[in-house]
Amino acid sequence: MNGKLLVLGSDYGTLDLVREGHRMGLYVIAADLMETSPTKQEADEAWMLSTTDIDTLEKRCRENGVGAVVTGASDFNTSCCRQLCVRLGLSVYCDNERAWEIGRNKRMFKELCKEVGAPVAKDYYLTSELSESELKSVSFPVVVKPVDKSGNRGMSYCTNKGELVNAYKYARSISDNEAIIVEKELHGPEFAAHYVIAEGEARLLYFGSEHHQPGQRNNLYSLVYTTSAYLKQYLEEVNDSVIEVFRRAGCRDGIAWVECIRDDDGHFYLFEMGYRFGATMLYTWYEKVFGFNSIRWMIECAQGKKHTVEDLPMGLSQFYPSTSASYHLFSKYAGQVVSTKGLDRIGKMPNVIIDIPKRGGHNVPAVSCIGIIRIYGENCNHLCDTIAAINEYLRIEDKNGDNMIILFDDYNSLKEEYDLGLKQFSADSF
Repeated sequence: MNGKLLVLGSDYGTLDLVREGHRMGLYVIAADLMETSPTKQEADEAWMLSTTDIDTLEKRCRENGVGAVVTGASDFNTSCCRQLCVRLGLSVYCDNERAWEIGRNKRMFKELCKEVGAPVAKDYYLTSELSESELKSVSFPVVVKPVDKSGNRGMSYCTNKGELVNAYKYARSISDNEAIIVEKELHGPEFAAHYVIAEGEARLLYFGSEHHQPGQRNNLYSLVYTTSAYLKQYLEEVNDSVIEVFRRAGCRDGIAWVECIRDDDGHFYLFEMGYRFGATMLYTWYEKVFGFNSIRWMIECAQGKKHTVEDLPMGLSQFYPSTSASYHLFSKYAGQVVSTKGLDRIGKMPNVIIDIPKRGGHNVPAVSCIGIIRIYGENCNHLCDTIAAINEYLRIEDKNGDNMIILFDDYNSLKEEYDLGLKQFSADSF
């Protein structure tokens, strides 16, 4: 083996890093406080160490000759990774402090979008006083959210002043930042656009759409997959300004992404940026779709390889019949996971990767993600057939033997969107 790679945490994406590290001939170490996880089980070595214990991690890395440090889809562990790499003098793609902060702070991101002319929802500046004049300036409905939380944590939808006051106080109570975003509520499908970056130049890697199970919350996305629907419009209206946002933020290497809503008015509006792996980890199967290995790219960044613009893929600009998808397994209610059944059968499916760090014995809150099953679909029908098979076999049971997870079966919405993407691109584009 030609080097040692430390993977911090057992977050989504860390299992992929272990596997890709092995394909690269690396000796892989996994570290966190989980007694066991799929990431630790597949690593060559596991350390029972908190990812915040930078002093001990530094000592162990020096003793063991660790030459690169990476982590998965986690702001928290990426922050730890940045600190550790500085101590060790190792490369880290997100070493630009301004770029890292803009990727974590929705207010800073929004202000930069305004500066470059990227579309964002109308917002309102309210202070903690919530004076009557401030409240009168707001046109409802609005969304209230902290600037420094992901995964919809602290987010509320408000239709009147009373709801706004309560939502503002709630968002402030869980935030480490005094700034709270209050902005016009948009209505429409959500999309995520992911980019790969070298020498400060960003190229669109994939465009994904997010789908909830009918009857569940609109922003509880059970299925996210790469799509061509509205991609042409995104390229024409938004792509160039997003690339300029990344440039002005100071993103020089690695991966970055934005999330946006296509509002009822027919236009896209950006609302969040990340400068790390996205939690859906559509990257895993996307090499089969697009031919670019994002996970290897990020390991190479950690190894100190200086990627050039010539190393970048061509930006996404056409219809692809195959797709990469992530099936998020959300809990219906709070409870303890007692048993997980069907994984052996699902694991034998050649187009499926299982990423469920927490299994039997773990307590889970209501509507929290227990795990992700990532899927490669040769086309939309293949994707839907795979989801149906997962729904048939998989059971994550509580003490009563009830299946705790929300199953997604809105296949019609996927097929309609797939057909729309095909129509929006000429038939000879693939």
